[in-house]
Amino acid sequence: MLAERMGRIEPSGIRRIFELMTTMDDPINLSIGQAHYDTPPELVEAACRALRAGFNRYTVTQGLPRLNARILDDVKLRYGRRPEASLVTAGVSGGIVLAFLALLDPGDEILLPDPGFMMYRNLATVIGAVPRFYSAYPRQVGGRFATDADEIESLITDRTRVLFLNSPSNPTGAVMTKAEIEAACAVADRHGLVVISDEIYDFFTYDSDYASPVACAAQCVQLGGFSKTYGIPGWRMGYATGPTKVLEAMKTLQQFSFVCAPAPFQHALLDVAFELDMKPYFDDYRRKRDFVARSLHPSYALLPPEGSFYAFPQLPRGMNGDAFLQAAIEHKLLIVPGKSFSSRDTHFRLAFAADDATLRRGVDVLNQLVVHD
Repeated sequence: MLAERMGRIEPSGIRRIFELMTTMDDPINLSIGQAHYDTPPELVEAACRALRAGFNRYTVTQGLPRLNARILDDVKLRYGRRPEASLVTAGVSGGIVLAFLALLDPGDEILLPDPGFMMYRNLATVIGAVPRFYSAYPRQVGGRFATDADEIESLITDRTRVLFLNSPSNPTGAVMTKAEIEAACAVADRHGLVVISDEIYDFFTYDSDYASPVACAAQCVQLGGFSKTYGIPGWRMGYATGPTKVLEAMKTLQQFSFVCAPAPFQHALLDVAFELDMKPYFDDYRRKRDFVARSLHPSYALLPPEGSFYAFPQLPRGMNGDAFLQAAIEHKLLIVPGKSFSSRDTHFRLAFAADDATLRRGVDVLNQLVVHD
């Protein structure tokens, strides 16, 4: 009855945990990937104004021209390079769907990070592309999560079309250095690959300036958004920038899928988002990051995540992901096993996007679960 492609994908492990939460009494939820803070009131009021003003019909498929112009201006200001075109998408997830459909035919290969967000590999597979994985794990014991351009280049074949980068990373919280990005983009340029860059967590970069492939890749489709920064994941507001030819193809696909991003929220973002001071939220999340890194038992071997609001600690010695998840659930703690993101079963993802009391409870449980020799 179902299409054959449905056999190539598996349900999200994150969503399974999210559904489990609804059955629990007072869970400690460190599993879900969304900011815990409320949407800034100025943005809420801007949305209400847009709704009352009647901005409730379709926009043009690519989104409001003034919003796209503002996005391109912002990219130029941040990275010194203005992409040729912009498209407002239904979240970054919508942008990923459009980019994959526009750039990958069945049998084409895409290079993906391992660990990486499970949507990447499942979507590539469902459209018939072949995912190949480069390691984003530490190169040495106690090291940072990192990518190696030589390894990326070694995976390229005559079927490779796309190099996919995600920084800051979901699930590890790693931020690619400027040197790592330049090296990876140089490989892509030598082989004529398009770089797709998922930058939804760019606001949460704690220890250095954020670097983007936009600044150096010859062909870059940049996927950014507003969901994580402004606490509006339900608004489904993202954007894509890149070469006109690719963005026009994505626009055509959007005509026959998402149609356009939500109109009133486009107006609200254009009205106030670019002027909002979000630094207090950033400072709060950097403090939460520091608390987790400082407070977790050394057995978890956690270096401070460089970005996002995720940590990717090692599993305690002697435990696999399933056993650790079950032990956590017995203490009402919800986390996500690392194998949901990876071929390895060595880590787990903790989201520190939570209020301080919940975060303290979660860290206390994790420290209780450490298996002592």
